[in-house]
Amino acid sequence: MSINAQWALQKSLLAMLNTDPDLGALLGTPVRVYDDIPEQPQFPFVTFDRAIARPVNAQHDGSLEHQMTLKVWSHYGGRREALEGLHALRNIIDDAALTLDEHYLVSIRTIFIDVFRVRSSRVYEAILNLRAVTEPLL
Repeated sequence: MSINAQWALQKSLLAMLNTDPDLGALLGTPVRVYDDIPEQPQFPFVTFDRAIARPVNAQHDGSLEHQMTLKVWSHYGGRREALEGLHALRNIIDDAALTLDEHYLVSIRTIFIDVFRVRSSRVYEAILNLRAVTEPLL
């Protein structure tokens, strides 16, 4: 059974984020990076959100362009903690050398970041969108 490229990418990112000491210093140990928000989360934390994949070219040889969203959630009194989380994620992700199951990572880069307060709360949400290109291993 072949491994889905999107899942291979997320799994590898999760492993890398969970072992990064700078992110651990910011989020705590164990590093709080989740696929879904826990019922009673401890702030700050990071979640995987939207993930899109599409063929790189019309021949679709299995090469995919991925756009994935990671979110930093902060309850700190202001944007600082959310921005620090984004900065840490960007430093880890940009040009990361990830090993993927059954796929090769051609490139990975941050393409967009944004920070805003969640309406009617003290929670800040920081968004990092990344672009990655993968190819299947032959």
